[in-house]
Formats: sequence, C-alpha cells, structure tokens
Amino acid sequence: MTGKAWVKDTYTVEVVDYDHELKRFEVTQNGKVQIITPDSIENMNQIIEDLDSGEDVDGWEDGHGNTIVID
Repeated sequence: MTGKAWVKDTYTVEVVDYDHELKRFEVTQNGKVQIITPDSIENMNQIIEDLDSGEDVDGWEDGHGNTIVID
C-alpha cells in the first residue's frame, strides 16, 4: 500500500510508512507537506476509503490537533 497516491486538482495525498502496518498520509501542495497521522488501523482504512471515494482533505484533522488547509 505504501506509495499509493491520490492526485487532486491542486494537491496530492500519498501513503507512506509510519509504524509497522500503520501508514500515514503526506498531503503535498505547492511544495508544502502536511501529514495526516491516523491513530489506528481502522482510522487509516477509513481515510483510504474516503480518499478512494473522492473526499477532499481540506479541513481534516492531522492527528495532532491541527487542521489540513488546502489553498
């Protein structure tokens, strides 16, 4: 699953290794990287499902109390 990516109009989300089976997501826009770190495998799978269905990450929590902002 590592290396899987979703390409949106102005940004890309890529799955990267994090903690054994748990992956995190790098959101890249104009050279700026924001990280979404799920707290469980279930949460990670939900993120993948949401991205697969076309969800936009703007406004999502990053897992550390911050909000993902897409310009």
